[in-house]
Amino acid sequence: MAENRDHHSALPYFLVWVALIVLTVTTYVTGRMHLGTWALPLALIIAVTKSLLVILFFMHLWEQKGANRIVIATSFVFVALLVSLTVGDVATRFPLATPAGAPFGTDLPAQIEEPAPEYQPPAGPIGQPPRGVQEPK
Repeated sequence: MAENRDHHSALPYFLVWVALIVLTVTTYVTGRMHLGTWALPLALIIAVTKSLLVILFFMHLWEQKGANRIVIATSFVFVALLVSLTVGDVATRFPLATPAGAPFGTDLPAQIEEPAPEYQPPAGPIGQPPRGVQEPK
């Protein structure tokens, strides 16, 4: 019995490979441009595009039907959910709780103000009683 195999042309694979190279160079170039708040969304868009190209063409999902497509789509939904919840958490934190080097939420340096004098804890030199406290007799 002869198997009926579809022979694929190498052209789509070559074009996808060229697109992946272009997107990789674009990632590198935009990463060195210091785009501020646009750096993270742009990097995520490029990464998702590259992963879709790999999944659709090199993993042959373009030719698949049914359960395989549902599994990949569900995976993308959960990854998008995890990334969006993480970004939302970090972006809405109290400014002093945002880690240094975070790509968002640190537009202005944190201003640490001295608390009002009525709220300052009593303190004094080391070995001496705190201010406002009588020395024991």
